Order: sequence, then C-alpha cells, then structure tokens
Amino acid sequence: MNYRQIFRQLGILIILVGSCMSTSLIWAILDRHNPNAIRHIIAIAISVFICLALGGIGLWIGRKADKLEGMYRKEAIAVVGLGWLICGLIGALPFLLSGVMTGACPDWTWYDRVASAIFESASGFTTTGASIFPSPESLPRAILFWRSLTHWLGGMGIVVLFVAILGQVGPGAKFLFTSEVPGPMSESIRPRIRQTAMLLWRIYLAISLAQVICLCLNGMDLFESFCHTFGTMATGGFSTRNASVGAYNSFGIELVIIIFMVLAGTNFNLYANILQGQWRQVFRNHELRAYLLILLVTTLLLTFDLTFHKVHAIGHSLRASAFQAVSIMTTTGFGSEDFDKWPTFSRWLLVTMMFIGGSAGSTGGGIKVIRILLFVRIAMLEIEQTFRPSVVRPLKINQHPLDDTVRRNIGVYIGLVLVITFLSTIILTILQHNDPEFDIETAFTAVIATINNIGPGLSMVGPTENFAFFSAPAKCFLTLLMILGRLEFMAILCLFVPAFWKRD
Repeated sequence: MNYRQIFRQLGILIILVGSCMSTSLIWAILDRHNPNAIRHIIAIAISVFICLALGGIGLWIGRKADKLEGMYRKEAIAVVGLGWLICGLIGALPFLLSGVMTGACPDWTWYDRVASAIFESASGFTTTGASIFPSPESLPRAILFWRSLTHWLGGMGIVVLFVAILGQVGPGAKFLFTSEVPGPMSESIRPRIRQTAMLLWRIYLAISLAQVICLCLNGMDLFESFCHTFGTMATGGFSTRNASVGAYNSFGIELVIIIFMVLAGTNFNLYANILQGQWRQVFRNHELRAYLLILLVTTLLLTFDLTFHKVHAIGHSLRASAFQAVSIMTTTGFGSEDFDKWPTFSRWLLVTMMFIGGSAGSTGGGIKVIRILLFVRIAMLEIEQTFRPSVVRPLKINQHPLDDTVRRNIGVYIGLVLVITFLSTIILTILQHNDPEFDIETAFTAVIATINNIGPGLSMVGPTENFAFFSAPAKCFLTLLMILGRLEFMAILCLFVPAFWKRD
C-alpha cells in the first residue's frame, strides 16, 4: 500500500471540493442585504480555507509520491472509499458554521447538529436527496446552492469523476470504471479511459446547461433552475421547496424535468456513441430498451391504479404517474405530489422501482437495469440446465458473451443488497427504539431510500416528510448506508478488512 500516493490524491480531491465550495460565495454576496449575510460569507470562506489547508497537508505528506508510481488497485480503492467519507465530512462545514443547523431544530444538541450536517452533506454527494431540513425555503441561497452543488459533483462521481482524476495512473482508474459499468460495455473504452472520462464530463455539463435554459424558459428563475438542474442531472432530488417540484404546479416544468431525468438515468456511454456516429449500437442496446420499457409499463400501471381508485382523473393520473415513475426509477426522488397517499399497489410498485434504479453508467443509483436483465437470464439458464444438464448456452448481452466472473459478481452484488437491506432495517429499528411512532414501514423504506440513493420513502420518510426526527446514531448509520450504496459496497467494505491495509 503506497500511503504517500493516497495522501496526495486525497489532498487533490479535498482542494477540488473546496474550490467548488467557493462558488457559493457568489450567492452570499448577492444576498448581502440579508441580516445574516456577513455570517454566511464568513462561514463559507472559513469552510473553503479549511478545505484548502487540509488538501495542502495531504499534498505535503504525499509530496515525494510520483504521479505515476504506486497507484494500483488497492490505492485506487482506498482513495475512493476514504475520499467519499472525507467529502461527507468537509461538505458539512458550511451547514455547521453558518448556523442553519440551529435554525432547523433549536432543541438539537451539538452532536445532533454535527450528525445532521454530515447526513445532509453525504446525502448531497451520494445524490440521495434525503434531507433533515423541514423547510428548505428558509435557508439562505448560498447554503441552498452548495447543498444542490454537492449533488452535481457527486452525480458523475462513480462513473467518471475519479476516473478523470486518476486516469493518468493506469490500472487503478480502470478498475474503478469497470466496477461501476459491469460487463462488456466498458471493454471498448479501456484503452482510452481518461479521454472517455473527460468526454462524459463534457456531455454532463452540456446537458446540464440545456436543462437550465429549458427551466428558465418555463418560468423558473435562474437560481432555482441551477438548483433543480443539479438535482435532476445527478438524479439527486434536493429541491429549494419543501413540496419539491409540485410547489410550482407547472406542467412545463414537470415535463422538462421528466425528460432530463430520463436522460440522466441513461448510460452516458451511449451519448458518447451518438457523438461518434454509432447510432446502431444505441438502438440495439438491450439495457436502454429494458429501461424505457420498464418506465412505460410502470407509468401505465400507476395511471390505471390511480384512475381506478378515483384519486385523479385520467389526465392528471397520467401526468403524476409519469413524473413519479421516472423520478423514483432514476433514483432522483423529486415529488410532484405526495405519493405516500396513493393506493397500496401504487406505493409498493414505486418501492419496487427503487430497487431497480437507472442504467449502468448513469448517475442513477439502485441495482441497475443491466444487472436485473443479466440476473433474469442467469436464472433462466440455471432453470434450463436443471432439466437439460448437457446443454451449454453462453450468457450474452448486446451480442457479447460474458464470462463466469460476471455471473458471480452479479449474484454477490444482488445478494449483498438484499442482506444489507434487511439487516439494516433491523438495526435501524433498534437505534430508534425510543420513538413510539416509528414503524417497520418507515424503517424498511428509509433503508431502501438511502442504500439505493433515492431520498423519499413511505410513512414517516414520505415525499413531504424529512429525516430530522432520527436520532444522531441513526443518522450516522443512514449516512454510512448512503455511501455504501453509492460506491456499490466494495470500496467501503474493503476499508474494514485489516489485510487491505498491509504493505504488499
């Protein structure tokens, strides 16, 4: 294990986060007539200074580490795992220093405020969108902007952010990329992985700018357009309103966000294929077809259920169903209305969509559509081999054969999701045992919402509720679940294995 290299890369990452944090000063200065504006400016400035100082210390410790020396698989995993944990901590500084945590709940103790600030920061970076603020409208614009910007920074994190940073160091970066995009989809880009990472970031930026323009044209002001674009493109879900997108009651705004949520939940490698003129690969992509089909079927089922139970007229049912189906499956978590009040079938259909998630190579969370597709095919092959043991059929996706390693990885990952989900539900009920109103539906959907990076769940964590009522230990536990889910478990679980830290 090359510890100097780890400190060097972590230092670069912390400086990057601090530099991005400084953009919130723009909104603090614009709101200088606010009575607390000076405090907000000082809070953000101190937070930026702390980030730069910590990053400088990391660079100083790793000053003798060569850029290309000693960055292999273990070092890359350590940088990613520790990096996300550190980002959650330093991202909480503006919330703590600005005093907004005291305003959120005056009865909180100091450790409740610290746990809540870290929870909010990690929720942003992991694109979960679960919040402890009961009324986002009361927050200063500088804090709201930083809160939403954490979404945008973390949105492409697993897919290409660390690849873009570590692309120059060879096998470590390649491992990170292929662990996010399983199977043959990453094969064609391995020889030019850094160039591909930068291309995907440019695509991400271009689509984000397009959404900002579209939202402004539909009547949303520039600040809120930026905040909702960050939440959409990162499939995060933080809104500037407690009622989320439903507060605007605008079909135009909802339609724009639906379109861009679908785009954000699509494999970004397909956009690279389009730019390279490879349209045939896009149209033949099995995951894209399945992704769009699931969205369509879910929308129709929700529309039928809402109309049948006379919740809305068919037109309104279609509008609400389309928005919530896309929002939940892409793991964005925006709400156009309180779906926790919908019929039982609709509510639990949305919970099922939370597990599926978006496409591999997208900013969405969840198990990912490609894994679901491959899991179904693996199950069908196993069933056939039960009564035809002599028949050997290769596992394929998009006409590419996959080896047995893919079978094992998918089985292990889905198994981990299910085991950790149910164990975490039990742990959360223990941590909240003093709350008489806390029920199993809240515990189960809170775990699903955090581990799959969704945001809202059902009951006490429904789309119009928040996570402020959780105890400090419960918030810390849910924070860990968010980071575990965003990094797809392994990069964090490795940190708890003693053998991982031994020098080879």
